[in-house]
Amino acid sequence: MSDKPVPSRVPGSSALCRIPCPVHFALFVAVLIALCRETESAPAAPGVKTDLGIYSPSPAPKLPRAGGTFTDPTFGTEILRVTDEADGKENANAYSYYPSFNKDSTMFFVAMRGAPTLYHFDPVAFKITGKEKLYAKKPPSNYDPRWEDSNWSGGDSNVIFCHQGLYLWRYDVSKKVYSLVKDFSKELPPGHLAQMSKSLDDKVFGFSRQDPKWNLVGFLVWRQDTDKIVLREDTRELDEIQVDKTGKYCVIKSNRQGKGVIQVRVADLETGTIENLIDDAPDYAPGHSDNGHGTVVGMDNWKNRVTFRRLATPHEFHTVMDRYNDWSQDCHISMLADDENWALLSMYVGNKLPSSGVLKNEILQVSTDGKQRVRRLAHHRSVVKQYWDSPRATISRDGRFVVFTSNWEGTGQRDVFILKVPSFESTSSIRSP
Repeated sequence: MSDKPVPSRVPGSSALCRIPCPVHFALFVAVLIALCRETESAPAAPGVKTDLGIYSPSPAPKLPRAGGTFTDPTFGTEILRVTDEADGKENANAYSYYPSFNKDSTMFFVAMRGAPTLYHFDPVAFKITGKEKLYAKKPPSNYDPRWEDSNWSGGDSNVIFCHQGLYLWRYDVSKKVYSLVKDFSKELPPGHLAQMSKSLDDKVFGFSRQDPKWNLVGFLVWRQDTDKIVLREDTRELDEIQVDKTGKYCVIKSNRQGKGVIQVRVADLETGTIENLIDDAPDYAPGHSDNGHGTVVGMDNWKNRVTFRRLATPHEFHTVMDRYNDWSQDCHISMLADDENWALLSMYVGNKLPSSGVLKNEILQVSTDGKQRVRRLAHHRSVVKQYWDSPRATISRDGRFVVFTSNWEGTGQRDVFILKVPSFESTSSIRSP
């Protein structure tokens, strides 16, 4: 018997499309498409693209069986197919800010037909070397832990943190042994933990809380080293919370949006202060987002751009990528790589609005310094009809691999893939807020 999963996010639900007058919008998109097509010429040689031209997908390459690799015909990157028909039709990674890979990229996990599966991986040979159940047995509570927000340790490659009910567990995948980290039933009313996030040093954990009927009723942040709940709030006006990598900050997202509405709050867990961010001007609070070391990169759902801000000064921000009023796509963001000079974006069409074609259904990296540099890596080729069709691309700690989901141009087969990120010249870190 397993916990009921958190209700899935609806693709594009974080973004209320503040679209201008339909006539003006249609004219704008028509002009934008015309301008972009000027950059679309004869098919370029395969390779990572760093401009903002239109690169329509070439005919899809024939997929190999699971374990085989192929090359993206437009961007020249190597892609490994993780699952295939033998694993069922519903395979998926979890989410863009949940790490699929462990610390050293020697293991990763995905779900096959809802069952979490651990893969052993050779990062040098770019090869799967084995697979098994992620959790070989149930924890002492005798219920299966949730898989979606299972979170690898930042310090031990063999350890993953998971939860069930109000229990937080530490699981050693090599020894197949659980250790109880915390029993919250002594401090919280009956219910369930959900949407776990944590600091990179494994000391600070954040959770949404659910009542026994799985309704969201609040959140909490707990420090393992002091065994203290440092922030707790009972509220039903909640979408999610996320602790940053340092464990000093927590981003709290409301389920309310609109002009003048406080959509996001940033809590300083050391001082106890909270800063409110308005959904529209002047803050343009981040929608879909991910946290770095004292930073957050997220979607501005009013100006249709991706922004960067430091959590110590959350009212100040700069544009990471301007999407030029093309409202046809949404995106997920991953800041899991140690090199936070680049954010990973997975773009996907979430509606039937006109599209410029730029970055359409692509996986790319964008610089976080505001210079709007891009590294366009692959077409994910997923036709998004429901949440689990979205790619939700997530990057490894070393920045070498990207795990994503695709139904491969709308077939009935949903599979997991790994993109091998080409080597680029290293850049200095921007970890410190």
